[in-house]
Amino acid sequence: MPFHRPAFGRPALGLSLAALALAGILTGAAQAATTDRNPAPAAQTAPATGPATGPAGAAETAPAAKVTGFRSARFGMTGDEVAKAIAKDFKIEGKDIRRETNATERTTSLIVKVDDLQTGAGPAVVAYILGHSTQKLFQINIMWGGAVNPKVDPNALVGAANALRNYFVAQGYRQEGMLLNAPVGDGSQVVVFRGTDSQGRMSLLTLAVPPKPSDDTPALPPSLQLSYIEKPNEPDVFKIEKGF
Repeated sequence: MPFHRPAFGRPALGLSLAALALAGILTGAAQAATTDRNPAPAAQTAPATGPATGPAGAAETAPAAKVTGFRSARFGMTGDEVAKAIAKDFKIEGKDIRRETNATERTTSLIVKVDDLQTGAGPAVVAYILGHSTQKLFQINIMWGGAVNPKVDPNALVGAANALRNYFVAQGYRQEGMLLNAPVGDGSQVVVFRGTDSQGRMSLLTLAVPPKPSDDTPALPPSLQLSYIEKPNEPDVFKIEKGF
């Protein structure tokens, strides 16, 4: 089944792994989110509030952040180069790297499952997305919880979100446009962190906590997604030209 890119307003939960979000969708959500840094409404599964860990002013004094990819995988790599980076980082290769094509965006994803990427968050799925026109890496999505692990511990997932947010805050991202704990839409999704480097490349961390459908239906598990995006406003996806 090809990767599909659901609208951000719908939680990508309770679906197959092929429903992981793709290029640009989280960017639109982050742009739509409030720039107020107040946290989401209090709830057991909402990210904790308060300053990032570390010395005061760490975000201002840290070297400027550079978003170049994920681990050994770098933006601009070919599929073969990404596969070699995956083998180097996770000792995963061959049949354990799944390739999927998005029929709408005409991108190709190299997908792997990693058991312990972030302590306490449970197994993760990492999707390395190659662009339509260049066939080179332009986005990496990492997802925990949800369809990856339906039995995820919500508190552990929120703890992982808090730890990642605190880490990113201290990495020297540009203060302009930074978002922390910004609710989106009805509040069931939160931009835990959004930051860009000097070239506009983005790191984006979102937490989705679907509301309970009814008293008789159990709530869907929460989902945490981290994306590294080369060109948030110009994703390398297929588009029908103006004047069709």
